[in-house]
Amino acid sequence: MQKRTVTRRDFVKSGAVAVAAIGLPTVVPSTVIGKDAPSGRVNIGLIGCGSISRYYHRNILKRMDDVRIVAVCDAYKDRRDKAVVEMDGHYKGKVAKAHADFREVLARSDVDAVIIAAHDNWHTPMSIAAAKAGKDVYCQKPLALDLSRTAILRKVVNENKRIFQFGTQYRSQGRWRQLVELVRNGYIGKLKRIDVWSRDLTHDAKQYNVKPYGSDVKAPIPAGFNFDAWQGPSPMVPYTVDRATRWGGFHCPETSLGFLAGCGIHPLGIAQWGNKSDDTSPIRYEGTGTMPTKGIFRTLERWDVKCDYANGVQLRFMDCRTAKGAMAKILPNWRNGDGVYFHGTEGWIGSSWAFIAEDQRLWKQKFKSSDERLPVVPEHNRNFIECVKSRKETICPVEMGIRTDTICHMTNVAALTGRVIKWDPKKEQIIGDAEAAKMITRPHRKEWKVW
Repeated sequence: MQKRTVTRRDFVKSGAVAVAAIGLPTVVPSTVIGKDAPSGRVNIGLIGCGSISRYYHRNILKRMDDVRIVAVCDAYKDRRDKAVVEMDGHYKGKVAKAHADFREVLARSDVDAVIIAAHDNWHTPMSIAAAKAGKDVYCQKPLALDLSRTAILRKVVNENKRIFQFGTQYRSQGRWRQLVELVRNGYIGKLKRIDVWSRDLTHDAKQYNVKPYGSDVKAPIPAGFNFDAWQGPSPMVPYTVDRATRWGGFHCPETSLGFLAGCGIHPLGIAQWGNKSDDTSPIRYEGTGTMPTKGIFRTLERWDVKCDYANGVQLRFMDCRTAKGAMAKILPNWRNGDGVYFHGTEGWIGSSWAFIAEDQRLWKQKFKSSDERLPVVPEHNRNFIECVKSRKETICPVEMGIRTDTICHMTNVAALTGRVIKWDPKKEQIIGDAEAAKMITRPHRKEWKVW
């Protein structure tokens, strides 16, 4: 998008006002602006060129005629260079530029929005910096490594009127929406309990370079890789063959909470949706957990924590091996993975490897005109692009991301301490446990402070 007197955003905003006056949808249709017209195009900066960028974001965004990926950034030179070749080949011209520093992407006036697909420790810092720079943000999950920074993110997103999409795409999928509508409209009676679980540290252990939980032996940093930038605001640690990998990014405590957050955030987001609690989190957490004593992957490998909401609903959050025993009565054909099940006074319903209900006829239930219906949105990336254009809120806005992410942090603290953790959702503080409160913040390297 080139600089001009009237920007694309000005055009979309003025169009939104006009159509709102006559009650039409605020997304300016392609019939008005032309699906390939420059004024209707959203230019994307892709920060992070690893696996989720490659098989998910790039694959989908390339299919959209009104989107151009014009900037890519990664700490690995070969990854960003390959992404440029891929984009230019797709667009049949020199369209994309590679950047070694994400701040260069944010400084570009022709970038409208960014996809943050770097590893977990960078999600909140990059999102804050992007919102400050006037960019709309799609941030991959989980949200924060330091929970104190989420308040800053909320503030800059709201004050700068930025569109924010949190990368929990279940809410953009029809079957999940149907499940939640059945729960919220009382088709399993009054909601009493929610069981949630996710994959744990052992799930992909065969792919670790050094078993069981990652090499702790210092190794040479590969040519073309900026380990300093990859580690970013997190404390510097020795490079090993398992650290700056897909799995190292998920499981090293310096940069992640582990699969508890990286995978658990998906079913937790559905639990929050079904409980109508996107603006809050449970207030009490109690449970147990274990962590490896060898290797560098020292996030939780097992956990079982009961979380109590103020409305009386109890959430039980577990690793999948614990859940296998807990769910044996209703799920005899077990498959490891992630899951969420709602239990009401008149039955249960949920999904793990399949969508299942105590009464399978529920899936054919016709909703009444008086029932609450949830927004129907397109694919998650597409929902983000449409909201960038319309300036409407996404299906997974910043508040939803913060509140869901909070459950991961409180579960982690409760499991590691073995103590009851009380949380004040209004003040967003742990109550009466100063030692535990210190566990939700992290030290940072000043040279990478971008928030």
